[in-house]
Amino acid sequence: MDKVIVRQLKLETIIGLFPWEREVRQRLFVDLEIGTDIKKAALSDELEYTINYAEVCDRVATLADDGKFKLIETFAEKIATLVLNDFSAKWVKVTVTKVDAMPQVACVGITIERTNQNMASF
Repeated sequence: MDKVIVRQLKLETIIGLFPWEREVRQRLFVDLEIGTDIKKAALSDELEYTINYAEVCDRVATLADDGKFKLIETFAEKIATLVLNDFSAKWVKVTVTKVDAMPQVACVGITIERTNQNMASF
């Protein structure tokens, strides 16, 4: 299966459990691998036959701007739902990393993989 890839989409959002985290926007990075068939796009050289990664990035950024999340797991699940439902992807792998979360590590994060068959209703 072909895939569209986004690496280190830089975002800021309200995320975390601690009271101070509920008051300030924190930096996150999002990596995406989006399963799709790009053959028709490659042969026609037309964007309409593939997933527009610029639009995906804009939509994920809007989700971050509008959201207030306690867990990065929740944010990742919402991203997966968005990509699968709004971009007709076959599957998606979402990695969310939170930088500056702990002084002794560069970042913490999670990775989820979802298909249209196993999406939770979020």
